[in-house]
Amino acid sequence: MLVYYEQIMNHYIQSANTYVTDHKKQFTLGAIITTVVVVVVILVALFIYNDPSSKIVYKPAKACDLLTPTKAQALLGDKVIGLDSKAPVITDNVATSKCSYTDSNTDVNNLIVAAIAVRTGINDAGIKQNKNEFNANKPSDNIEAVKDIGDTAYFDHSTGQLNILKGHDWIILSYGVGATPEANTSDKAFELAHMVLD
Repeated sequence: MLVYYEQIMNHYIQSANTYVTDHKKQFTLGAIITTVVVVVVILVALFIYNDPSSKIVYKPAKACDLLTPTKAQALLGDKVIGLDSKAPVITDNVATSKCSYTDSNTDVNNLIVAAIAVRTGINDAGIKQNKNEFNANKPSDNIEAVKDIGDTAYFDHSTGQLNILKGHDWIILSYGVGATPEANTSDKAFELAHMVLD
């Protein structure tokens, strides 16, 4: 009886060996296909992990959506020149967008400029980075603290720029004669800020 079972077992083993030998090409092809699929899945996962857009939690602000041509015309007159409407540039955890307009003055030294730069924290790390750098870059003198605009704000008299921290965004506004930005007044910057933030 034991010999009978051994014969049956040997028969199955021999059949399995014959099947493997006869289908060796199919097994090899299957192993190659499986390996390729695993490699592709790993590469896609790495791409998604390293893709900056996969880290976006908060939508980046577009500067020219905040300072539109219509708003610029209200400040600078019907003929405005210059518009930078490029998509925000993502670097690590922040996205930066810029937009600027000038009036149609032919005297280059007296061109009036209305400009905005927006730096959006695209995730919690970016918001923290914005807050830290906003405070770290705030000058110790020649500034004017500003209330009732954003979460916190200040006007830098040396650069003629209004810096506003609001939610996810660090907004920098400039409005005045482009050749002498240090002559920009806080009143003009507030005018632009209310137009942009409203």
